Amino acid sequence: MKCSDILELASKSKLLDDPYVSKIWKLIDDISLFKKSPDALLELRRKLLRDCLDFFSRHSDYYAQLFERLDINPKNAEFQDLAKLAVPSDILRGEGQKQFLIKDVESGGKYFFSSGTTNSNPVKIYRSPLDLAIMIKANTYLFEYVYGDVLEEGKGVALFLASPELRDRLSFVAFVDLTLENKKIPLFYGMKLIDGSGSAWQKLEPDRENILKFLKSKEEPKLFFTAPAGVYLLSQRFQNMGVLRRIVYKLLSGAPPANLGKGGVIVTGGGSKGYELPPYGEIVEISRKFFKAKDRDGKDVPTPFMDVLGMTETLTALIDRFGYMDKVPHPLSQVFLLDPKTYDYMEEDKKEGILGIFNPFVTSWLEVFYPGDIMKTHDSNCYYGKEFVYVRRLTVEEGWSLQRACGGTLEEMMKRE
Repeated sequence: MKCSDILELASKSKLLDDPYVSKIWKLIDDISLFKKSPDALLELRRKLLRDCLDFFSRHSDYYAQLFERLDINPKNAEFQDLAKLAVPSDILRGEGQKQFLIKDVESGGKYFFSSGTTNSNPVKIYRSPLDLAIMIKANTYLFEYVYGDVLEEGKGVALFLASPELRDRLSFVAFVDLTLENKKIPLFYGMKLIDGSGSAWQKLEPDRENILKFLKSKEEPKLFFTAPAGVYLLSQRFQNMGVLRRIVYKLLSGAPPANLGKGGVIVTGGGSKGYELPPYGEIVEISRKFFKAKDRDGKDVPTPFMDVLGMTETLTALIDRFGYMDKVPHPLSQVFLLDPKTYDYMEEDKKEGILGIFNPFVTSWLEVFYPGDIMKTHDSNCYYGKEFVYVRRLTVEEGWSLQRACGGTLEEMMKRE
């Protein structure tokens, strides 16, 4: 489905007749949200929480009964109530989300899946056309804020170390693909599926032709999307090239070093949950020897690195820029921490806790869940008032069945020459 088709279907959604959805549809296009104060946004999110719960109680008997059982009144709900409502990601495996969808959920959308590399029954999430359109808009504005600039329409070129087939399965790939299509920025896929037995992940190999097209392109900026393992292993290959091979490769591609041009950036996604890698800072340091970038004025700068923490279950990601900003959510997302022992809502932001996410702009189901990650926060001068730092996954001993995110899948692609 093309981005233009999604946006057109979304604009015709019957749910837009609901005052709450109409409000969300307008808010998601309001880029002034990124300039509001943390206190103003917190109050806005509290109002959205109450309006959101009211919306779902009106559109789903399941939620109306759930709120009554939990003694939650949408009119005076508080963020502490999210601890009662949050579901663990494991519940969303297979057809688990189905029970949470509203009765008038609209068809014509897409399903996204977790990688399934550690469990044969992956998380499966349905996104209606309206939710997909909100996903494109919200993530684009958040990306541009952290990137520090607007992605200009028709300017630049991108490479994603994934295969085009994965845009119909992995939400991170779909978001990148749809956003760049909306911005009219060409995207090359650096992997391709080959014939053979086994899962899709086992039938992927590098598409050298597309990688070379990206490296040789004179367009600026160059946007490189990959798992951390992807840029690390490519840098290792550059580093281990013999002199003759390096000369030949330089003649063919212009790299190493790979020139990402004005505004060039490397965007990693999924983290490292199943592949032994150096710490992220070391990956950045090594990769900057072989990937070069300039600022918008043409001045040489350390190649910018952005990292995206997204899950199949969440419509919007948390994004950071290395050395400048730790991970921040979308202004309308309520990201919170749960006590690892009691699973109660934690009022103290500076402690470690289990990450919880509530997205009030999702219209198909009440998107409040915890994916099994331990995070910590610290104060920030940005619109959100705090930034988040990834610590680790919950362990099996702590009652969590480990599940790698999309990054685990992308890492596996890079293990092979």
